[in-house]
Amino acid sequence: MNQKNRSMPVKSTLCVAVSSALFAGTLTPLSAYAQDSEQADEQQAIEEVVATGTRLKGTAEAVMQERQNQAFVADILGADQISRTGDGDAAAALKRVTGLTLVDGKFIYVRGLGERYSSTQLNGMGVPSPDPTRSVVPLDLFPADIIESLNVQKSFSPDMPAHFGGGSVNIRTKSIPSEFVFNVSGGVDYNTNNSTQGFFYSGGGDDWTGRDDGTRALSPVIQNNLDQAQADDGIEGSGTYPLTLAQRQEMLGSMFWDIGPDAKDVDPAFDIGVTLGDRFVTDYGEFGFLSSISYENEWNVGEEQSGTNLGTVGCSDLPDEKTAGAKCFAQSFDGVETEQSVSWSGMFNVGYEYNSNHRLELTNVILHDMNDRVRVRDFVDVNETIFGIRELQRVDMLFEERRMTSSQIEGTHNFPELNFLYFDWYAGTSRANRQAPGGLSATYQINLQDGEFLSQQLQDVSATNVSRQYQSLRDVSDTWGWNAGYPINIDGVDLEIKVGADFFEKARKAENITIQVPHRAIADDALVGDQIDEIFNPDALASDEFYASSTGAGILQSNMADGDEYAAGTKIDAYYLMADAFIDNTWRVSGGVRYEDFRQISVPFEAHANSFSVTRDEVAELAFMEDDFFPALALTYIMDDEMQFRLNVSESAIRPDLRDISTTFFIDPLTEFLVRGSPLLKSSKLTNVDFRWEWYREMGNNLSAALFYKDIENPIELVELGTVGGAAPNLLTANGESGELYGVEVEFLQDLSIIDKRLVDFFVTGNVTMSDSNVVIGAADDGVTSLFEEQLLDALNATSASNIVTNNERRLVGHSEWVLNLQMGYDSPNGEHSATLVYNAFGPRIIVPGTRGNEDAQEETFNSIDFNYSYYPDFNSQIKFSVKNLLNEEKQITQEGLDLLREERGIEFGLSYNYNF
Repeated sequence: MNQKNRSMPVKSTLCVAVSSALFAGTLTPLSAYAQDSEQADEQQAIEEVVATGTRLKGTAEAVMQERQNQAFVADILGADQISRTGDGDAAAALKRVTGLTLVDGKFIYVRGLGERYSSTQLNGMGVPSPDPTRSVVPLDLFPADIIESLNVQKSFSPDMPAHFGGGSVNIRTKSIPSEFVFNVSGGVDYNTNNSTQGFFYSGGGDDWTGRDDGTRALSPVIQNNLDQAQADDGIEGSGTYPLTLAQRQEMLGSMFWDIGPDAKDVDPAFDIGVTLGDRFVTDYGEFGFLSSISYENEWNVGEEQSGTNLGTVGCSDLPDEKTAGAKCFAQSFDGVETEQSVSWSGMFNVGYEYNSNHRLELTNVILHDMNDRVRVRDFVDVNETIFGIRELQRVDMLFEERRMTSSQIEGTHNFPELNFLYFDWYAGTSRANRQAPGGLSATYQINLQDGEFLSQQLQDVSATNVSRQYQSLRDVSDTWGWNAGYPINIDGVDLEIKVGADFFEKARKAENITIQVPHRAIADDALVGDQIDEIFNPDALASDEFYASSTGAGILQSNMADGDEYAAGTKIDAYYLMADAFIDNTWRVSGGVRYEDFRQISVPFEAHANSFSVTRDEVAELAFMEDDFFPALALTYIMDDEMQFRLNVSESAIRPDLRDISTTFFIDPLTEFLVRGSPLLKSSKLTNVDFRWEWYREMGNNLSAALFYKDIENPIELVELGTVGGAAPNLLTANGESGELYGVEVEFLQDLSIIDKRLVDFFVTGNVTMSDSNVVIGAADDGVTSLFEEQLLDALNATSASNIVTNNERRLVGHSEWVLNLQMGYDSPNGEHSATLVYNAFGPRIIVPGTRGNEDAQEETFNSIDFNYSYYPDFNSQIKFSVKNLLNEEKQITQEGLDLLREERGIEFGLSYNYNF
């Protein structure tokens, strides 16, 4: 592993090497995710999808054929279907799949189970995550331009990872074309919210590329100080050799303060893309390549309201419109959010095929995106705000870069001379990085007299700080595996025996450095101002008058805690054996068993020190290890060419993420709440049952209905730590006692010729999911200490704790009782026009469970209606017009009738042009 991380900094290399050494004594090499020959066939099926004439029907028919031929329950979206709905990335596209909902624009909930209950693969291989709080890959990272199809398998099979709950998403990138391809595209978008001004700053010279040029980075002078500081001294250095005023001025002045923010008119969004590929036939076989590159730059301005720390204290002092009954948020925010997003991607694939029996393909992908967000919001604190006299404002900034690179090689070999024995193999290496330098949070105090403005300054409270944050994460993963199959024909039975092995390993290094500038260390006169760059301008920082003391003591404080820097790793070895039998072309029986040996560890570093915050013996206790067998069985009754029935039964597991077993807090990016894990956390064991009826008819028309049931032992949920204070709730990742999920899904596609033959060019398609769930936490005053209560007491370091959970029984977090997708489309007979009206909605879902008698906080229904129209003036060109969020809906999370979060989304108009040479 040291060899693989040679380019890492010394400190990073050391921690990974130590983690590897710790693994070596107890852990064996690990495994990843396998592919079988059916996947090669699936890819070939998708390659045959061509958008000509009845574009949707042709695509849908090919995709339906693939779904029909799979042994286990799955749903598939093809590239043309994704293009038709106008979705720009994998996350947005997947919300069209039956039973799937999208959370925070990044994570997919399958059948109401949170993102931890699903897994993501790229071309059947595991990939790392650039999200510091989750092992799950945020799916908005994958642009639609590189996607050939999305396969969501909803029933577990032995040839896929046993980390399976709601489903497994396989993102399949575009493969080698069958003929010459040269495509150029470009487009512009405009959001109605952008008609108002936002607040922003100049940033670095490379921001247009989605990268910081070093402007925001932690300066070498501060980094050197932190590296030399002792664990108990922090940024102020040793008490024996205190810093001088000049040294403190140098460090403070080295930070990026040219932030403002200033009022700004934002530009329309635009995107460009180029794809080039070809296939060559020679005497030595067929060679091919496919390359593509895309770039997008987008601005968004919107109103945002949020609140935290729900209670009753201080509510009577708020204006009537700020309260709802007797309860209010102790802290609430209302203002403008401005965000610039830059994303670009590149892909280069090369392939070789010999005699139709041997194929090699090398896939290289690089994905990069940047989000630069500034929020200027009115801030109400029930303990500090006095309306008309002393009011508050909060300004914060977050710059985030995410990048993932992946190189994968696959080989498929068929041997007709050995009774069509086949052997497939693959290997891949991937890297994920996240950099978030120079984050800022500052609180202003607005002084008024008789409601009239007097002055503005940094808040005059001794405990208040200007906070700067520097975060980095690096994930490195390697995966390899093989599988083989041998067909046997015995008296009307077509049997195939399959065997395979998967190996996966991942190492992570993450760091979060927080530096604070206490207001009390700044002279009173220097606090006055309403702009960051005015208060912290170079002349002011160089002046002795800026500092409250002659030495500048206390002007910089490191707020790092043990665990803000950590090293983690995961290793998996897996092997499977399964059989797939066709009996008299009427019955299909598939099944087998998978064995996985899973090992994972997350080790915290001591703050301000290049050492672990736990002893070697304690490190061994942090290791999470388990191995188990996971069986699966699929039974299909094929009534005729059109109709079939499926029954799938399986067992699987959901294991803790890297941070779930850590005892340190981190900030969840969705809720902005503090979250910590538990070393006592256990895996969730699931029993899965699926039954589906499928009817595949002419011209791609189809109808299916499914029943599903999941029994969950020790479900992993989030609950609040009641005795920990702070402005935001503190959540614990813990095991409940039991859970279950059950429901029904219906999906259809039908052209309207059944109403009138003249409507043959119109179609409707859609799906609906109705389900329910229940989880028992184990927070009951029954005299028995449950697993949850053990984890709670361990987190609080206590022998007893009061029951703070409002509902010991409730629905699962993130579960919507219904999900609805509808599309109505039109394809003109001459193939020159197509139009689609798309509707998506989901039922309310719990985001944060309630405590202390408060209701659960839930995200309300978001009714999304989009319209897409395409004009094909000739065979090579496409002009596309789109409107998203026609109803101008807002995202809303409510609790006790109050807005925990409300965000404007606006109506977005898009126009694009695509040309095929």
